[in-house]
Amino acid sequence: MSPTTPVSVSIADDALRVRRRIPVPGLREVPTGNDRLLAALAGIDGVLGVSADTPKGRVTVDYLLTRTDYGALEQALAAAGLPPARGRWARARAAWLRNLDLTGRANAQAPAAACCSRPPGRSSATRGR
Repeated sequence: MSPTTPVSVSIADDALRVRRRIPVPGLREVPTGNDRLLAALAGIDGVLGVSADTPKGRVTVDYLLTRTDYGALEQALAAAGLPPARGRWARARAAWLRNLDLTGRANAQAPAAACCSRPPGRSSATRGR
């Protein structure tokens, strides 16, 4: 997978890198439409790499959770004229992936936890029982 957008990735961002394989049934029918599709996805901020597998009818996208999400990828595919699969399983999977991205983004923005999940203060062992 080749990088399509010059996005600098730090070590912290590397933990938030995600790879999604999106089924696009129309990709098999229009093998020459890959350029338009790849350009639409590569234009999204945070997309690190895009590749299309025409025989299997799917697109593989690497992106940063802090900059984009699965919903934006779906919208870009639909705008390019090749929407993702819309069957029952595909809709359930897409909802699950959107939720994973939402949760991952929220976790990335959460403050650091206290050591060992204990609030600062004296421990019970030093209180002089």
